[in-house]
Parts: sequence; structure tokens; C-alpha cells
Amino acid sequence: MIMSIRSDLLKARFHLNMGRINGLVTLIFTDPLRPKGLFQSDGVRADILRAIVVFLHATFEDILRSHLPKQNRKLTISSGAMLAKALTLSGIDAKPSKRLFPPLIQMAKRRHRIMHNADLKNRTDTGSEIWGVVDEWQLIMWLLAVMAFYYQLRTAVNGGSVAESMVESTMNERLRKAMLSWVDFGSHLLALPELPPELHREALEKAVVILRTIAVTLKLDVNDFIVNEG
Repeated sequence: MIMSIRSDLLKARFHLNMGRINGLVTLIFTDPLRPKGLFQSDGVRADILRAIVVFLHATFEDILRSHLPKQNRKLTISSGAMLAKALTLSGIDAKPSKRLFPPLIQMAKRRHRIMHNADLKNRTDTGSEIWGVVDEWQLIMWLLAVMAFYYQLRTAVNGGSVAESMVESTMNERLRKAMLSWVDFGSHLLALPELPPELHREALEKAVVILRTIAVTLKLDVNDFIVNEG
């Protein structure tokens, strides 16, 4: 019963926080805040994107700390080793989550720069950098990684019903596939400037196919959870 209450609370908090993040994402696509160029954001739009990083990192830490013993709830996660330690202290095998460590720690470092240095790289900076294509790519990877981490932990502790466990396990698998596809998409973008102009259209079409694959991968259907006994 206690496990069920904790599980329900974690689920409610996760969906609350992801809803808040979704609200900020929706806001940046309103007319006054649309990007001025492809993958180019500055001013208020860029600062909202930075706020999303902070909220996302807080969501990640909330997921993790909810499983920690009380005396370790203030544990700071700044490296893969610390993340593995936190999972071990929670009685959770760290190995299934290790592929998520690099983007999660990368996100933690960016959050630290935003919170403690206003996202300015150098002490002599008097203006913030444009939020560009690399930042956009990283943020989407972090969103996928945090969601995958949530479903991985839900699968590990198995605090919900059988139906919930099936959904969570499937979402975990699909998010990881989406992350691999997102890496592939990033590779296509990086290669684009090196290609001759006549190949740009073909390369962009391949990139669009990857994006559509990600969208299909993340779409759940009731048929995915019906066991065929025939």
C-alpha cells in the first residue's frame, strides 16, 4: 500500500512538471516569440528555453530523489559516478540506465551554468549567446533522456498495475529508440554543410524521414498492449 502511494505521488509529480515544461514549449511557438531564423533564438525566447532546461533538470532530480533514503535526499548529481551511486543507494540497479547518463549529466552541467552564471560562458561576457542548432538538438535529447529515465525507474520499481507496467516498459524502449534516431538526425544536420548543394534536398528529405520515424516510435496504440493468444 505504501509503495502504491509513493508510486502514485511520483507519477503525479512527474506529469505535473512535464505539463509545466509543455506549457513553456507551447509559449515559445506563439507569434511574438517565434524564432527569427532556423534554429536561431535570442532574447526572451532563448531565456524561456533556458528556463525549460532548469525545469527539466528539476524534474529529473525529483524523480531520482523520490527513491533515495531520507538521509541522502540532498545528494548532488554532477557526474555519472554520483548518479550510479544515487541509484545504488535507492536499491536500483544502475546498469540499465547507464546509457542515459551522458545526456543527463550534460543537462546537469548546462543547468549549473544557467543557474550560477546566467548561461554566460566567460566572466567578461556582456551579452548572451544565441540559442542555436546545437542547443536545440541537446534540449530535445535531454527531454527524451529524462522521460526515458522516468520510465526506466518506474519499470525497475514496478510500482504500478500490470497494465501500467506494460505501458511504462514499452515507453522506455521507444524513448531509447527515439534517442538513437535523434542522434542519427543530428549526424545528418552536421554533414549537411559538407555536402555539395545538389545533394542538400536529398539529405533534408532523409532527415524528415528520421523525424517522422521518431514521431511514429513515440506514438502508443492500444493494440501494442493486446496479447495475441492465437
